[in-house]
Amino acid sequence: MATRWLRGAAMLGALVLSLLLGTLSPARADSGGIQIKPIGNPTWAPDDCHLFSAPIGTAGTGYAEAFETIGRLLPPPNHVPRLPWLAIGPGAAHMPPYDTELGLGIRSEDFHRGHGFTRSEFSDGNGVFLVCMVVPDPGVVGSSPDFASGPIIANATFPVHVEGVATQDGKPFDPFLTNFDVPPLTTTIDPAFDVDGHSHFPIFVVTNQDFGPTTTALQGRFDYELTMTDVSGTGWTVRAHFVVRP
Repeated sequence: MATRWLRGAAMLGALVLSLLLGTLSPARADSGGIQIKPIGNPTWAPDDCHLFSAPIGTAGTGYAEAFETIGRLLPPPNHVPRLPWLAIGPGAAHMPPYDTELGLGIRSEDFHRGHGFTRSEFSDGNGVFLVCMVVPDPGVVGSSPDFASGPIIANATFPVHVEGVATQDGKPFDPFLTNFDVPPLTTTIDPAFDVDGHSHFPIFVVTNQDFGPTTTALQGRFDYELTMTDVSGTGWTVRAHFVVRP
């Protein structure tokens, strides 16, 4: 359970957007390789999406390095660990916009961002992450850990369910890529929150050779295919592709 949860962790802060009805704003996602389409008419959207390679650890370390990578992208004081409900959650209050936090974190850590990776960047303790920041679009006005009144994704929208698979050259690679719920910010989680909703939250998904078939050659085209839906059934489909070179 711990390993799978590590690889599909929800963190309050910020997440995914790339292709909306065929048109992508450069601020919303890394260029190319990521496509996002709405399901219905959601009032929230993934933003600041990127593919990059970074440490995730091994079975021997319990993949603890994945948490370390996440923490380096969204460091204190603005974001802090909120286990077990959230890998990274609200820290010091900070005002929007939130659509550059992940990109800045990737650049500051000098992680290799792009859509082509070497075998060593997808094995031996490293994996390819897909990350996005989820923000109100347009959301509603209410309170959050970051402000008393502003644009939020209301607690009534949650849980937001995220699930997905990874394929290699169109065939199953990691059928359990991710499956988790992002909870509302209420008194039912620990630590408790007395606010109207999220100002933003990030989603992190990652896999590598350890989670694929042992008989499969590692090189080829890989696709992450995700769905994100709220309690009303509206949300987003997210597809990100990259190539692992021999």
